[in-house]
This record gives sequence, C-alpha cells and structure tokens, in this order.
Amino acid sequence: MDISVDNYSQALRALKRQKLAVERTLGARSNEECVVASRWVGAWQKLVQARLDRNLAAQAAPSRYGDRAGRLLH
Repeated sequence: MDISVDNYSQALRALKRQKLAVERTLGARSNEECVVASRWVGAWQKLVQARLDRNLAAQAAPSRYGDRAGRLLH
C-alpha cells in the first residue's frame, strides 16, 4: 500500500491528538471533566475514522478517466 508523506503526517497528527485526548480523560480531576474529555475523544475518533473510510473508498473506486490497469481513457 502506497502512503504519501502528506497522508502519513496527517495520520501521525491524528494519533498524537488522540493520545493527548486520552491522557486528558485519564488525568481529569473531576467526573464532569472526564465526561467532557471522553466525549471529545469519541467525537475525534469518529471524525478520523470517517476520513479514513472516505480515503479508502476513494482509492478503491474506479476512476472515470482510467481503467483498472492505470491507463488513461480518452
């Protein structure tokens, strides 16, 4: 699977933010702060997963301008 540098950096940034969000949840001082942080973690995870699914679907979908062998259609 070919991963461009841009996709790699975006994935790395997403993982770092996810890690920080989990640490914030675990280090919460109050129950309310923990609930807010865990909601943020869940929302961020859904956002990242939706983007990954969309990117995967875009890669799997055949192009209107090319065939499966990668040749351009005119």
